[in-house]
Amino acid sequence: MKVVYKPGNAYEEINCFDFREYDQGIVLHDEEGYNIGYVPHEILSHIEPHEGEMVDFEDGQPPEPGYDDE
Repeated sequence: MKVVYKPGNAYEEINCFDFREYDQGIVLHDEEGYNIGYVPHEILSHIEPHEGEMVDFEDGQPPEPGYDDE
């Protein structure tokens, strides 16, 4: 996936395999699970899946935020 953030006047991107969200930001991981970066929530713009990483939902729409599937 691609994490897009704006630390100043321009957007920057980091490609990662996975991430974990914490109270202050997200930690990015590579395929082996190693930390490769950190992006605070204040500068995080969005996260984009790469081709082939898209998830198909039964109704075509992702669940609403806060929705618990279990």
